[in-house]
Amino acid sequence: MVGSIPAMSPFGDGSWWTVWPTVVVAVTLVLFPGWQVARAWGIRGITGIGAAPALFLGLVGPGTVIAGALGIRWGRGDFLFGPAGWLWMAGVLLGALLTRSRERSRDGARPGGAGTVLMPSALSRRDTRLVAGAVGFSGLMTVLPALIGTRGPQSPPQASDAVFHLSAVAFMRQEGDASPLGGLASMYDGAVGYYPTGWHALAVLLPGNVVVGANVLVLVTAGLIWPLGMAALLREVLGRIRSSTTAADGVVLAAGTALSGSVVSLLLLLTSTWPYALSLAVLPGALALVVRACAPGKAGPAARAGALAMAALASIGVVTAHGAGLFNLAVLGGPVALASFMPLLTRWWRRGGAQRAALLGGAAGGVIVVAAGAWVMRSSLASVMAYPRPGGNLPETTWAVLTDHPLLATYTPWYLGNAVVTGLALLGAVSAWRTPGMRRWCAGTGLAIVLILLAAGPQWPLRALAGPWYTQRARIMPVVTIGVLVLAAWGVAEARRRWGRGAEETGESAEGTSTPQPDDRPQRSSWRHRAGTLARRNVPACLLLVSLVLAPAWRWSLKTEILRSVHDPSRIVYGTMLSDEELALIRRAPSTLPADAVVLGNPSNGSAYLWSVAGVRVVFPARPEPPAQDLGWLGRHLHEIGSNPRVCSILKQRGVRYYYTDSTVPDGATGGGREPLWGQALDRLPHQYLEEIDRTPDGTVTLWRITACD
Repeated sequence: MVGSIPAMSPFGDGSWWTVWPTVVVAVTLVLFPGWQVARAWGIRGITGIGAAPALFLGLVGPGTVIAGALGIRWGRGDFLFGPAGWLWMAGVLLGALLTRSRERSRDGARPGGAGTVLMPSALSRRDTRLVAGAVGFSGLMTVLPALIGTRGPQSPPQASDAVFHLSAVAFMRQEGDASPLGGLASMYDGAVGYYPTGWHALAVLLPGNVVVGANVLVLVTAGLIWPLGMAALLREVLGRIRSSTTAADGVVLAAGTALSGSVVSLLLLLTSTWPYALSLAVLPGALALVVRACAPGKAGPAARAGALAMAALASIGVVTAHGAGLFNLAVLGGPVALASFMPLLTRWWRRGGAQRAALLGGAAGGVIVVAAGAWVMRSSLASVMAYPRPGGNLPETTWAVLTDHPLLATYTPWYLGNAVVTGLALLGAVSAWRTPGMRRWCAGTGLAIVLILLAAGPQWPLRALAGPWYTQRARIMPVVTIGVLVLAAWGVAEARRRWGRGAEETGESAEGTSTPQPDDRPQRSSWRHRAGTLARRNVPACLLLVSLVLAPAWRWSLKTEILRSVHDPSRIVYGTMLSDEELALIRRAPSTLPADAVVLGNPSNGSAYLWSVAGVRVVFPARPEPPAQDLGWLGRHLHEIGSNPRVCSILKQRGVRYYYTDSTVPDGATGGGREPLWGQALDRLPHQYLEEIDRTPDGTVTLWRITACD
């Protein structure tokens, strides 16, 4: 049973250099298949590589469903030769055929067609290098402090959601089923239900053990997928604004892309809510394709259809990672699509007759599809919408939005936060509201801010609008961040126009009026003049420098602290589940227990990690109470093992012969023990019915054999 899960590296092997194959495979997977599809469909450059992770997940989602339905295993080899691989090849071949056909018919090259409408203006090699450098810089400013905070690739994160996700990957590796429609059935005693498994499906494909794969994916998501997606989004948005010649150049794009490395809201979610965080990380790349597909103007029908197909595939990728991605697409992508297609829809409606009937029929069909989807997912939607969440603090939330400060737990504050980004976003919003093509981003960002304030507000009917995000402020914050970064990049362009070299050379004032510039004006050579001239010529660079200083260095220490809050036993927020000595015991377990061992223990005391870290099967692989009635009963009556024969009956039926205890007092404090969610009786099995097998040097954690049922 456990032989299919790779063995752990020895305890203490914390070098990231030892897991370079996992890093290479992860980077290749998230970029190469999607980039191939994008290139085949004519999407090149920064947009193609930035949207590649979303397109890849768009292949993975349907691929896992088909594989699960056909009984085909999901694994590294199976990905290449299974349904996901079939879809990959089909996407590449179909795109190549359609692109070639379009080129022959000049559908995408004629004036006013895709060559000038669907594709933004080309970047020079210099600008491309600048943006690429900004992506690397943004990634490093997140990855390096994250590496420090993680403590090493073998360090398992200690958060409730992380326990579940690690166990889920272990189950999928064993069972070979990553379908969102039943891939986790074995984890729940055969119960089939929907759960977004895109992140888990990707983790299954990585070499090495489960913990290493999860930690590598955190770094790749934050340090590569996120800045690449933002670069693609800014490229598509700013590259289409014709009212400013400075908005689309490499300097502004590089500055905007680099600023994406200053945020912490996404990194916070990457401490445990990995599927949702992945959905957010691929969202900018998907939005880039939505912007391209919705570009106003006359384009060839084949070119437009191809762009819409790629946007749809990337959107599927966002939803594959997490179902809430659909609502995030609606918040930020909805205004883009509405603004682009509303003139066409208005013209059709005014013509009446068959075209009006077609619009009504399409609207009715859309309502039916949405209603049918909501009905199919009613159980999941009901659990999400009804999630109990107390009201937050509106002033605190408003301040957090302005400074991009974490909205969970307690972290070292830096009150200025992203003050420069906020200032640029406000400047950009004022200008964007008057700029065709940018007002929609004000609308989307404003809607996201309203949602986060509703989540933070008191209990009233409109608060239900934040229900798709579990009414959790931290889940909405990155959606706000994406919109803010778009507006901030536009603010960089506006600052450059107002106060930079362009204003100086043209004699344009901040109000946009022209002022005379006499040729015989004496040239001052003071250091203030020289510094001012240098600053005006390098406005984006100066803004980045000021941001780094005020943050400071984009809150390096805060990023480290966020990762330490789930990895360092002495700093873990909400209580520690694993000490270093306990982790060493768990890693010894495969040599101290038989191969078919099944271990019982309270999942909050660290026992759940036996499955994902050591490959030893456990009764409770996640912290919440399981749906199985007999296991729920066991959590309340285990201490009756000497008097109630049903206890031994359940243990024998499930093959349980081993028991895990942790005597650390569960107080929920930072560095203290983790409080259990349920099943307090799981910690009260009398020691007279146990035989010791292994223990930690301090004696707090013990692995036992149950003798009462012999």
